[in-house]
Amino acid sequence: MCIRDRTSAMKYLALFLMFLLQPILAEDTAPWKIAIIGDTHDSPKRMEGSEGVAVNFIKTLYGEILKHNVDMVVQVGDMADIEGSAPVKGLAKRKELNKILREKGIPFYAVRGNHESLPFRAEQFRELFLPTRKQGAKGLATRKLNYGIRHKNASLYFMDIDLTPDQLVDFSAWVKRNRSKANTVPRHCLVFTHRTLQTPMQFRECLWGRYNDSAAEQQNIFYRNLRDAGVRFVVTGHLHAHDLYMITSPDGQNTLTSLICAPAGNKVLPIPFLLPAKSRVKTLQYRSGITAYYILTIYPDSMTLDTYAAPNNGITDEGPQSGEFNKLNSYAIPMD
Repeated sequence: MCIRDRTSAMKYLALFLMFLLQPILAEDTAPWKIAIIGDTHDSPKRMEGSEGVAVNFIKTLYGEILKHNVDMVVQVGDMADIEGSAPVKGLAKRKELNKILREKGIPFYAVRGNHESLPFRAEQFRELFLPTRKQGAKGLATRKLNYGIRHKNASLYFMDIDLTPDQLVDFSAWVKRNRSKANTVPRHCLVFTHRTLQTPMQFRECLWGRYNDSAAEQQNIFYRNLRDAGVRFVVTGHLHAHDLYMITSPDGQNTLTSLICAPAGNKVLPIPFLLPAKSRVKTLQYRSGITAYYILTIYPDSMTLDTYAAPNNGITDEGPQSGEFNKLNSYAIPMD
């Protein structure tokens, strides 16, 4: 074969391979979307038959979310209240409402919140919400009720409730280890959990204990491991207010962006006291008295968060109306 023929053959082979790889390349480069919601438990007096779930809120939010052509919906815990009959039937009711998503072929992923922290609720959560490979979860890795999946160009990790500081370090090391041993590593890595990385002054409650600087040594390792694993964004719930912020580890070496999701139910919390001037927390957006859903758009090398908020009076389970949602300013998650 002469050089010209060989060159032509290589050219046609390259074109053929590009044709075969086109769907894969498109999957890696086309933007895709995650819808995120916060706590969906209601507050007494509850609507009859709600089983501790903010039924009307969820139906309205799902109706709005379906307008965005999302790949999945994620909830960061507290799916049903723990009072009355809700501990027995609440999670089943919450699962029932996901029929709206299943009919559209949209998967739902969740973590436990403090309302699901009772032992028998852990078993209910495992049965009703823990994903399996049979259900189509790709790249599934599990560790008790912590789990990770892979979707397109992102790894998503879901961290269980009430881990001790040492267990939090262990979780971060697990994420880092999984990412380091993968044959191909997705560009993005996200963590979803219920409790927050920081606590506004009067609430005295976060992942680490009562104060932002509790378990400082473990915090430093946790932040470093997540950063090394490629994590730049951590999504939480629990405090029933919209709070987007940047937080730096106690040693000042590693920074993450984090979101506390506004409630997807009728419980709202008051505006917190201001954090000290020398706080490790830099507030980017804050809103109280709202319900919201979030659309996180994943690009090849960036992520953008859009917040859609409606007034929430914190009293009834009637929920917002479709026309009440307004989009807040978009925020590009820092990737450095």
